[in-house]
Amino acid sequence: MANAVSGKSPVAGIGAAVVAVLLLAACTSPPPSADERAEDSVGSTPDASEAPVLTGTDIGDWIRDTEWSFAGRGIEEPFTIAFKDGQASDDHMRTYEIGVGVGVESDANGDGIVDLAVPVSQLDGNGFQELWYIWLGNADDVEPVARQVIYPIARTTRCGDVVQSVNATEDGFTIDQMLWMPHTDQDRDCADGGSGHQTREVTVIDVDGVAFPMQTSPVEAWGGVCPRSDWLDGILDDTITARAAPPASAPQVISPGELVGLYELAPAPLLTSDGVRFFGFQADATSTTTDGDQVRMHCAFG
Repeated sequence: MANAVSGKSPVAGIGAAVVAVLLLAACTSPPPSADERAEDSVGSTPDASEAPVLTGTDIGDWIRDTEWSFAGRGIEEPFTIAFKDGQASDDHMRTYEIGVGVGVESDANGDGIVDLAVPVSQLDGNGFQELWYIWLGNADDVEPVARQVIYPIARTTRCGDVVQSVNATEDGFTIDQMLWMPHTDQDRDCADGGSGHQTREVTVIDVDGVAFPMQTSPVEAWGGVCPRSDWLDGILDDTITARAAPPASAPQVISPGELVGLYELAPAPLLTSDGVRFFGFQADATSTTTDGDQVRMHCAFG
């Protein structure tokens, strides 16, 4: 009867009570801590770690539709090839193809951006060769996406050298290859490949603003293609100074007082256009074994 006199319904009274309780709870709840406020703000503040990052796939896609420098056998005078969807041809009816899905990612020059080692093949009638090149990534928002190191790091040729694998290392790439040995392999079947096993590790250095591959293992040396010497009568020398790349400011890899075997090499126009001398050397010239590798000759400049 009291509710009827006052004109208030039971539902209205309950609603008022609930509102009062909620208001009281709101007034008595403790303010959020600094950590809680930071967690609440994560969703509204861009996370630098979530920014787009250049990947090997980005480089691989981009280089399939751009110009490449190609140096026959890895040491001849280079020329430019324009690729479209990973395919190209030249005025001599030779065709070219970029390897699909076989690129190897690593940070070869230590700038924190992914780089890609990728093979490109040339078919010339019955002739075949495949060169491995490194493309250095620039950044996810920079054009061009990558730039080519114009000196190949390894090659596969018909009746010649064969790249068995290229894998990433912390500082670059490791190359496992079988090399065709002059004289020794002249009677071998081409399908069997050469008999000279060699494993090398390479990185990329900047010398006077130009990117060069440098070998870091098993000894420091030139990191690009190092052809075999046709002359087996090397000479011993302990007075020579040699470096890992053509420029005079490149890292020194042979010092006076170090006894090395020296070997003449056939012309390599890609590497000697400025008149620098390119030659083979064998470090620790009196040694006869080296970790299972049959090939101990490496290359340098002087």
